Amino acid sequence: MPLSQEFHDRAQQLLARYPVKRSALLMVLHDAQDDAGFLSPEVIREVASVMGLTAADVAGVATFYTMYKLSHPGRCLISLCTNVSCVIKGADEAAARLTELVGPEGQTTADGLMSWEQVECLAYCSAAPAAQVNYRDVPHLTADRVETLCSQLRAGRSVDEVLQAMRTEEAAGA
Repeated sequence: MPLSQEFHDRAQQLLARYPVKRSALLMVLHDAQDDAGFLSPEVIREVASVMGLTAADVAGVATFYTMYKLSHPGRCLISLCTNVSCVIKGADEAAARLTELVGPEGQTTADGLMSWEQVECLAYCSAAPAAQVNYRDVPHLTADRVETLCSQLRAGRSVDEVLQAMRTEEAAGA
């Protein structure tokens, strides 16, 4: 079993709240992903067993929502908006730089540190091209700022430190 006993205990608590077990599926999937790091086929089968569903039912939900990861995203997941306003402001250039520095979209670096993905909309158009690192907002992620972000993360700075420095730089107009 890839999932911990703590996961199983939390899942049972969640399931007890709902008269229809399936209603808890999204929350149970979040807990499973938090526990295992991503939703592997084994994790999906285990969640299905806990939920009394088929693995196909669980996989159908897990593959529908972009917040569920089916492969290990690395410790720092960079999500780049590629909606129209972000593309106009340079998201394509940021994506090209991410490919250069991190590798192909959806693949994790060999050291397990980073991966990146394109997302449809982060609702942060005023800061286009908008991005997130581990679901924390990054304003104006231009190609140059991609380089800063990646180099700082590789230098061992925490995500919070790097993002705070980038926001401070942004606020100062640098």
